[in-house]
Amino acid sequence: MTNKNSTTDGMSKHGLSRRAFGGLTIATLAGAQLASGPAAAAAEIELKMQFASPDGTPWNDLDRRYAKQIETITGGRAEVTFFPPNSVTPFKDWLQSTGSGLLDIGFVWHPVLPGKFVQMELFALPGLSKNQTLASIVYWRLRDKFPEMGNLFTDKDNVVDLATFVAMGSHLHTREPVRTLPDVKGKVFAAQDSAGVAVLELLGASASVMVGPDAYLALQRGAVDGVLCAWGWVNNFKLNEVTTYHTLLNLNPGSYSTVMNKDTFDRLTPQEQSHLTDLRPVYFFYNTTDGAAAAMSTIPAENIFSLQADEAAVLATQMRPFWDEWVKKADAAGIPGQEILDEAVRLMKLYDQN
Repeated sequence: MTNKNSTTDGMSKHGLSRRAFGGLTIATLAGAQLASGPAAAAAEIELKMQFASPDGTPWNDLDRRYAKQIETITGGRAEVTFFPPNSVTPFKDWLQSTGSGLLDIGFVWHPVLPGKFVQMELFALPGLSKNQTLASIVYWRLRDKFPEMGNLFTDKDNVVDLATFVAMGSHLHTREPVRTLPDVKGKVFAAQDSAGVAVLELLGASASVMVGPDAYLALQRGAVDGVLCAWGWVNNFKLNEVTTYHTLLNLNPGSYSTVMNKDTFDRLTPQEQSHLTDLRPVYFFYNTTDGAAAAMSTIPAENIFSLQADEAAVLATQMRPFWDEWVKKADAAGIPGQEILDEAVRLMKLYDQN
């Protein structure tokens, strides 16, 4: 079974009802089946999925691999139909679109829904996480000890959490060089999440949350001086076309979930459901570290800056109040904030030593 790209690039230009979308999808599938010959059997379950980024990017390749795994798990009962980025739903509405059934599998970037995922804001704390691999493993372990860390979605969301991960830390990607922290003061930035905005404002800059495509346009138009985001954004949203310099800060990792519409999930057998949710480690290790490597591979070394040790220490000290704020927010949500934070710090150190 092979994955198909939809030919609905113009879809985002029209108001598209769910019924119209379903009819279009059925027509697309019917055409593909006729083209493949009368012997081809129709899949029992169609899974509608929207690409996160264009062809040729690591995220796009990851989506294709993931879809192939789903089709293999179901023995060909399910078939994934892809639609171009933003053609079915904007980035920020992915959760709602998956819960409603407009899509069957969706990608939920937690920071785009501020306040909804208090648990995952833990990993956005500046200075807590060294890298996404370590942070994601710590998150999975925290879920074992504190089940509330995994209660990310409500019945109203109508989705099943297939896999949740911590992304790479944020760095500054700018049009003009930012070699030291004082260079940030007075500038205007986009950031991948509200935690990044808070850090930049503390450093004397103006900032606002933007998703990747919006950050690209803002940089292109000169509305912002740079963006605080992970390397994955630089490659997958082509921010390397509108930035030249890169300052390594490793702050405020974001987090995200891959979710499936609950009604669709219920159509799978218990064995298929179990296997699909067990893909977590495999899916993770194919993740956006490839995107970071690809983004950095063509950047001249002289255009990548690192903070001096004394500046890094000052930055870490400045960021500690954000940790206390998260504990209070977690406690207010009925989550044992300090206990979870202490365990996260312990595990980060423990795993980093091994």
